[in-house]
Amino acid sequence: MRLPSPHDSGALAVLASNAVAPVGVLLLGWSPSVLFGVFVAEVAAVLFWTCVKIPFAAKRPNNAMGEDNRLLGPLQAKRGGLSVPGPFPPFYPRNVPVLLVTIFFLVPLELVVAFMVFGLIDPVVTDETAGRILLGGVGVFVGRGVETGTQYFVNAGYRNHSARSVLLSPFKLLIAIAALLAVAGPLLGSVESGILAVTVVAAGKLLYDLRSLQVERDENKRGAFYRLYGSKETEIEPVPVAVPEGEPAHRVRLGRVSAIADAGYRSIRYTLSSGVLWCYAGAVAMAVFGAGSLTLACLALVGVFAAVRATTRYLTYGTVEYRCYDDVLVVYDEVLDEPQARLERDAITDVTVHSDAVDRLFGTETVEFDTDVETGPDVQLTVPEPEEVNEDDANANHPQVVPHVDDAETIIETLGVGREQRLTSNGDD
Repeated sequence: MRLPSPHDSGALAVLASNAVAPVGVLLLGWSPSVLFGVFVAEVAAVLFWTCVKIPFAAKRPNNAMGEDNRLLGPLQAKRGGLSVPGPFPPFYPRNVPVLLVTIFFLVPLELVVAFMVFGLIDPVVTDETAGRILLGGVGVFVGRGVETGTQYFVNAGYRNHSARSVLLSPFKLLIAIAALLAVAGPLLGSVESGILAVTVVAAGKLLYDLRSLQVERDENKRGAFYRLYGSKETEIEPVPVAVPEGEPAHRVRLGRVSAIADAGYRSIRYTLSSGVLWCYAGAVAMAVFGAGSLTLACLALVGVFAAVRATTRYLTYGTVEYRCYDDVLVVYDEVLDEPQARLERDAITDVTVHSDAVDRLFGTETVEFDTDVETGPDVQLTVPEPEEVNEDDANANHPQVVPHVDDAETIIETLGVGREQRLTSNGDD
C-alpha cells in the first residue's frame, strides 16, 4: 500500500477541515447560523496557525522593509535563529515584525470582516447553536492544526517559506471573505431564510480552497496573487556571511551601559523625529480639553513606540561584536551566534569619526565606514519569476557603523584604511 505523500496529507487535512460545515448542514441539519459561525471559526483557526508558523520561517523576505526603517527594519535585517525547546525548528527574530503586523493589524481586520459575513444572516445564537458552532470550530481547528503539523513542521515546510510568504494564505483568505461579503450581502435582501447566501458562501469557499490547492500543487501555475504578492518560491534562500579564517586581529563591542544609554537616546530621538510626534500633539490636545484618560492613552502609545525603537536599536548594536581582520570588518551577533555583515577594506570610500550625545557622555567615538553601494530597495510592480529572484546579498559591502568605542583609531588602522579616506566630525550623526 502506498503511503500518502506530504502533499497528500496536507491536502487531505485541508479538505477534511472544509468538509466539516457541509457535512453538518447535510447530515446534522445545521442552520445557516451554525454554518456561518463555523466559517468564522475557520478564519480564526487559519489566523492562529499562521501566527504559529511565522516565527519559524527560514527564508528571508523578497521585499523586506529597508534598514532605514528605524522602528523595525534593523530587526528584520537580523540573520540567524535561536534554538527553542521541543521538536520545533529555530526561531528567527527577523520574523517578529511580520508577526506583530499580523497580530495587531491583519488578525483584527480579518476577524471583523468575517463577523460581518456572519452578521449578514441576522443570526440567533441559542445554546444549541453555540454548541454546534463550537463542535464545528473544533473540527476545523484540528484540521488546520494537522495541516500545519504535517506540512510545515514534520515535513520541514518552514525551510521553504519566509514570514511574508506564510502570510499569503490568510491574506488571500481576507480578499476571498471580502468578495463573499460583497456577493452574499445583496442576496439576503430577497431570500429571508438565507439559504441562497449559505449556498454562495459554501460554494465560493470550496472553489477558493480547490483553486488554492491547484496552484500550490502545480509548480507551473502562478495566479494573480502570486505575481503581485509572491510565494515561497520567490523568497530568498539565506546565505551565511563569509568569515575569514583564523582569529581576528582586533575585537571591539559596546559596553553594556553605553549600549543601554544609546538605545534610550535613540528611542527619544525617534519619537521626536517621526510620525510619533502626532501622538504628542494628540496628548496636548486631550489635555487642553481635560480628557485625562485619552491624554494618558496617547502618552502610552508614545511609550510603546519608544520601547520598540529602543529594543531594535539595542539588538542592532548592543549584542554584536566587531571583529577586525587585516582587510575585513565582520559584524558578529553573539546572541544569535551568527555573522551579520562584512565590509572589505577595498570597498570603503570614506571613514567618518564623530561624537553624538552618548559619546560625549562616556568619552567615546563613533566610526562610520561608507561605501558606494546603493542600499535602496528595488521597486517594481510585480514580483519577479522564481528563476529571476535576486540572491541573498549576505556578502555585499554595505556601509557600517561602529558606535561608542574607545579605540576608533585602532579599528581604522587594523583595517588599513588610508588617510585620504578619513573625515572627522564633531556633530550628532
